[in-house]
Amino acid sequence: FELTLEYLEELGYTTKREELAWYTSLGQIQTQTNDSPPANVIMDIALGYKEDDKNASSEITKRQIQIKEFLRRYFSAKSIKELGIEYEDKMKIEIRNGINDDILVNSKIRSVIFQSHSVIE
Repeated sequence: FELTLEYLEELGYTTKREELAWYTSLGQIQTQTNDSPPANVIMDIALGYKEDDKNASSEITKRQIQIKEFLRRYFSAKSIKELGIEYEDKMKIEIRNGINDDILVNSKIRSVIFQSHSVIE
């Protein structure tokens, strides 16, 4: 495993530290894993966007229901193992790309933060 500049940029890091504004009003996302028996998943997620992107917060607010549904489906398709801390960076990239590609039209999120991440068996 090599930590390259390209990999860091894909994670949302840039060579000069980008100032982000954070959307923190999604509330808790609750679902269950695809395991048998399933585990409960409770997530609190913040979405980072460029500070000078004046449309991002309003677009995220308008599409909040779609984003929450995307997140519920995303986490319910995962197993307990796939929600482990070692997969956190991968999940953040997949979530960012999924929201940018399938939900947002006029703005893009740059980063995803798990403010809380609970998987209860």
